[in-house]
Amino acid sequence: MNAIILAAGLGSRFGDITKKNHKALLPVGSMPNIERTINSLKEFGIIEIHIVTGHMHHLFEYLKEKHACNLIYNEKYAQYNSIYSLYCAQEFFNDTLVIDADVVLLENIFQQSLYSCYYIIQRSRSEENEWVPCLNEEGFVENIVVTNKYLPSLLGVSYWVQTDCQLIKKKLWEYLKDEKNLINPKLYWDNIPVSILKKLKIKTFLVTETVAAEMDTLDHYKMISSQLGSAPMAAFKH
Repeated sequence: MNAIILAAGLGSRFGDITKKNHKALLPVGSMPNIERTINSLKEFGIIEIHIVTGHMHHLFEYLKEKHACNLIYNEKYAQYNSIYSLYCAQEFFNDTLVIDADVVLLENIFQQSLYSCYYIIQRSRSEENEWVPCLNEEGFVENIVVTNKYLPSLLGVSYWVQTDCQLIKKKLWEYLKDEKNLINPKLYWDNIPVSILKKLKIKTFLVTETVAAEMDTLDHYKMISSQLGSAPMAAFKH
């Protein structure tokens, strides 16, 4: 098993902060958030870690020596969505945990699974829409709906067994044939497995807001930082 961390995005909802930094490198607790994720992966037993970078990619260089991570540069990070990031890392997508760089692990949530698995979270009530998986009687995901109903939704962490990786990569190449799929800001790499759910066998694993969170916006980041006693926007020397 290996891991792919998607960290190519601009982080535009963070405003001026991410003009000189990347949100994955902002401090959460005592370290940059991406290192929290890396440490949890290592603790789980994963030593092969690939990071897809783009915006402020040079700031991630220190991770190669400090954590032996493989950096993959997505040169199209400003033009294309995360479908292209998956393409950049597709040769390593094979029995793989995929993690969005804005996921904050307050505890180590990783678990072993015989099946592909979406990590889901019960967020606080909100008017914001989230991706909510619907399960069949056997507990496999049969559909995903975008809704603001108070239901567990996708966290931004997923595990994919080898056979499902091959099916997703096959579908990936179909998406790549039309550039409209890459420049569409409403499409994400997650749309690929969603489009072939009937071919995949995906379970879910529920985590709580006490062990994981997402810093999609500056307000989310400030809230998480205040809870952990870290200093928002503090600079780390890499």
